[in-house]
Amino acid sequence: MMIAVPGIVRGVVLSWLWVEAALACPRVSVVRGPTGTGVVIAVEENVGWLLTAAHVALHERVEVAFITLQSYPEVAWYGRQATVVARWPDQDLALVRFQTGGRTPPVLTLAPAWQRPRRFPAMAWSIGLGPQGTPQLLPEQILAREYVEREGKRGVFFWQTATAPVAGRSGGPLLDAQRRVIGIAVAARGARGYYAHHDEILAALYQAGYGRLIPSR
Repeated sequence: MMIAVPGIVRGVVLSWLWVEAALACPRVSVVRGPTGTGVVIAVEENVGWLLTAAHVALHERVEVAFITLQSYPEVAWYGRQATVVARWPDQDLALVRFQTGGRTPPVLTLAPAWQRPRRFPAMAWSIGLGPQGTPQLLPEQILAREYVEREGKRGVFFWQTATAPVAGRSGGPLLDAQRRVIGIAVAARGARGYYAHHDEILAALYQAGYGRLIPSR
């Protein structure tokens, strides 16, 4: 089935699987704070697990708002008791746990270890909030794997992309051609975008005891 939903897929017609991928990326916000995007990477029974940017999930409790194809562009439901359970400031990452309330949100799994781009430039896709506040899928070009050192933080690797993410897209995923998560949007520097690198994400989850959220193959 080929489908294009205005505001979700810009300028292209893709399979339903790509539209469903966009629906796996809810709006994430905090009271009197920033609004960004997240990506559901796993669901265990009635518990969902979501990655976003740490600078979006500033507080322990966050609001996670999902749309569906039927409700677009309105919010269909909210994740219950959405709580930040881990935060990695160096990578600008946060892990959120929420109750699904019996719903089954789409999931975008992380790419298994070492299955990520190695030659550049590399084609990828990003999902983040568009102008209407709903998830929007855009093509991206990964230019490099860059080691970045910032004052007061440990140096870590990021993906550098040809296009900088705009406001609202922070926390949204960078995807490979198999719709697997290989990065999380965290920053812009000039015209370039910066995404938390795949290896950094996997290492952070493993070290914090959340390795089960990563596919083994």
